Amino acid sequence: MSSQLKEAEVWVERGDEFLKQQDTEKAIECYTRAINLNPRLAHAFFKRGNIFFDNDMMKEALSDYNNAIILNDSFSFAYFKRGSVYFNLKYYNQAISDFNTAIAINPNFSFAYFKRGMCYLMTRQYEDAMDDFNRTLELNPTYMPAFLNKGNIYFEQKKFEEAIKEYSRALELEPNQEKTYIMRGLALIQLKKLKNAIQDFTKAIELNNNSLLAYNYRGLTYSKIKDYDNAIEDFNKVLQIKPDFADAYNNRGIAYSAKKEYIAAIEDYTKGLSYHPNSYVLYLNRGNAFYYLRKFSDAILDFDKAIEIEKTNAAVYYARGNAKMKLNQVKEAIKDFSKAITINPKYIAAFIARGNAYVKINYFKKALEDFTIAIELKPDSPTPYLNRALAFKADRKLEKAARDLNEFLKYVNPNSKLAYQVRSWLEKINR
Repeated sequence: MSSQLKEAEVWVERGDEFLKQQDTEKAIECYTRAINLNPRLAHAFFKRGNIFFDNDMMKEALSDYNNAIILNDSFSFAYFKRGSVYFNLKYYNQAISDFNTAIAINPNFSFAYFKRGMCYLMTRQYEDAMDDFNRTLELNPTYMPAFLNKGNIYFEQKKFEEAIKEYSRALELEPNQEKTYIMRGLALIQLKKLKNAIQDFTKAIELNNNSLLAYNYRGLTYSKIKDYDNAIEDFNKVLQIKPDFADAYNNRGIAYSAKKEYIAAIEDYTKGLSYHPNSYVLYLNRGNAFYYLRKFSDAILDFDKAIEIEKTNAAVYYARGNAKMKLNQVKEAIKDFSKAITINPKYIAAFIARGNAYVKINYFKKALEDFTIAIELKPDSPTPYLNRALAFKADRKLEKAARDLNEFLKYVNPNSKLAYQVRSWLEKINR
């Protein structure tokens, strides 16, 4: 019997040698031979389980780790690895239980704290996750992933300055982390530090010239600063990497629309719809492009389709209402603006648009009510004052019109053409 046990250990050693040579198939054969000779060999089960784990064979790995734990219930690393299997399978409660046991056996097991923290992060138990990441760093102060995931917690909590600090610490430890630059860039966007964000996305691209996320986010950031040519170049690169990425067609279409290149935008929205035919956003944006080309009927068809897909988006009803106004379908437009307001009772533009529609059919009382609500919602916005003034003027209430025109002038550039025109109206009213 003792010779059989010794032979089992020999097979384990052979398995270790094959594993060093990265011949996992032969390593598994050796560990299996060892287990057949000695079914109580916990470390053979454990080592074979590790190979299964590394090859994403979670069912087989789980079985081997179970056996290792049955044979040695104080095997902390076996609990850790079984917890890692549960983590990969998204069985977070079972994973936490195993990491708890691993830590109970070895209170200084830094990786067990980290993986338990990841479970808490995935289940949005942020305080517990932060505690575990901090404990990880007490035990292992240079463990970059702990800083990275502390940053991710702060990001989820919208504490963007704190997130940036953690991402920066992670980058000090490992400067070649593409994803960390991307995350810091996203946090910088939230703080309106757009040029710094572009620098981070650029650094990520330097590390990985095929970083789809970095190109896409940099393109979006270029769009935010109205650098549409560079945005389009980045979306071109995204689509070279992933030609079926519907969002990239949408993003490039938006950039083309901003440049008033509406035909190119429509081509992109149409291409995006070929990959994502149930995207109400693509229909909405293509409808807007048709609108700016004064193809109002085509625009309405797209808005109709967008509403079929998503019935609770106020912007689509507002856009369709504007198109119907251009076709002089005033009462139908009013219905759309009203629907937009029902969905979003603080939709100032919809109140103004409905007010203008009421003016067109001489319903001045209703128009004035809408403009007044818009003013109440945002008292420092010049547009509703101007629109209410014009409604008062059309209703021959010149004194009230003059009062609103003066309010309008408080909030606009005094040297603008519209300000000059408003002052001319005031002069005529005051004569």
